[in-house]
Amino acid sequence: MTRTVSIGEIAQVRSGYTFRKATSESYASGLLGLQIRDVRDTTVVDPSRLSVIEWHSEGRPPVLEPGEVVFAAKGSYNRAAVFCDEKSQVVPSNQFLVLRVRNSGPISPEFLCWTLNYEDTQRRLAELQSGTSIFSINKKALRDFELSLPARQTQEKILRLNALWEKERRLSEALIENGETLVHGMFQRLLNGAEK
Repeated sequence: MTRTVSIGEIAQVRSGYTFRKATSESYASGLLGLQIRDVRDTTVVDPSRLSVIEWHSEGRPPVLEPGEVVFAAKGSYNRAAVFCDEKSQVVPSNQFLVLRVRNSGPISPEFLCWTLNYEDTQRRLAELQSGTSIFSINKKALRDFELSLPARQTQEKILRLNALWEKERRLSEALIENGETLVHGMFQRLLNGAEK
């Protein structure tokens, strides 16, 4: 059974951090900064792709917790990625809104991420964008945004099907890339005068 819920009913929403230069001492080393370009081609935050940053602000850095979903709220690329790493300390920039699924919620972080990236949802999210030169979706608009929420069992089926599709897509891309390499090699041989 599918029901309609607002994101604010199922998740807490906070803003990413606005980086500013400050004169206070560095809090810690080993912090990683997350920007939109870091999640453009993935639905999982990969700390190995992130840049190290220095923390020069007062207090503890607002690092991501495992299971939080980052949503790119600024620009025309409004996609989501889930953070699963338990060791890395990642600070999302203010380009993101960070969603934390409420305890005992009717949705998993992975399904929330999938739903936000789903084509129909993306079309509806585009209608929330405001701004003239740089589009953005504000925290209140995202909290009030309604999603169709199927039963947990259906969510799991969708995620399994999506995982299979993603695996198939990656294999297809690898085959195409290998084919291109082979064909370009043949072109090169022919251009260099090889008959066979």
